[in-house]
Amino acid sequence: MGLLLITRFTIQEAFHRWLLFAMLLLNILLLGVFALLLNAAYTSVVANSARQVDPQLDLLRFSMAISILSVWAVYLLSGALTIVLTVGMTSGEIEAGTFAMIVSKPLRRMEIIIGKWLGYGVILSIYTAMLFFTFLGLIYWRTGYWPEQALPALGMIELSMLVLLALTTLGSAWFPTLVNGAIAIMLFIGAPLASFVQLISPTPSATTQNITTIINLIIPTDALWHGASYYLIPPYILTLAQQQGSSELFSTPFTSIQPLPPALLSWAILYCIVLPLIGTWRFQRRDL
Repeated sequence: MGLLLITRFTIQEAFHRWLLFAMLLLNILLLGVFALLLNAAYTSVVANSARQVDPQLDLLRFSMAISILSVWAVYLLSGALTIVLTVGMTSGEIEAGTFAMIVSKPLRRMEIIIGKWLGYGVILSIYTAMLFFTFLGLIYWRTGYWPEQALPALGMIELSMLVLLALTTLGSAWFPTLVNGAIAIMLFIGAPLASFVQLISPTPSATTQNITTIINLIIPTDALWHGASYYLIPPYILTLAQQQGSSELFSTPFTSIQPLPPALLSWAILYCIVLPLIGTWRFQRRDL
């Protein structure tokens, strides 16, 4: 009962803060600008493709590329909101002295941490899904294109946000708010570096691959994004590219031609469970 109470209070508190409304307003403005740019770009592509041998293929490439870039924007925006909204979920309350009153009530400390984690998880999951479907809905409205495997791609993006939430939950129980924020931002931004290094190196060495594996274990958000990008590429496009020997065109720092390995997917799910539990253990022993 106490866990659900904290979850409800966390959701109410988030909506009472100007941060969430500011992000929603900025996203509405961003989507408006995106719709205008999409309309202009698609009009230009239609005009140019009319002079091509296979205009439908050019339109498909444009639609697929803009879909991948749009979902990548969803990944970045959701990640930014996750860090900004949850970085002080525990440490901020301790610094403000709020927990001194809450903990004196018949609530277990575990219920406080897990309740806050659930509350923020609900908010971020809904936010990510709304942004995801809005971007793809605008693309479908203008181009008629919809990724065949959109739901698996959304699942990967949602899981990456839960991974980031688990990281900030753990960090907020151990460190001050500013330190936790710095750690989360550096890890989130630094995670794609391994992908860029692999692009620069035509034949990645064993050392590079080992470093990439370590980074994905520490913060698997970038690996989950690549798993999402795989589902945004139509299967028949990948098959055609492989037959033509040009599949490497889709293997970039932003995309992947391989699904996420099951072992890494299992690790990401375990990551979302274990880190909040460690944060709960730390919070139970922390002086308020």
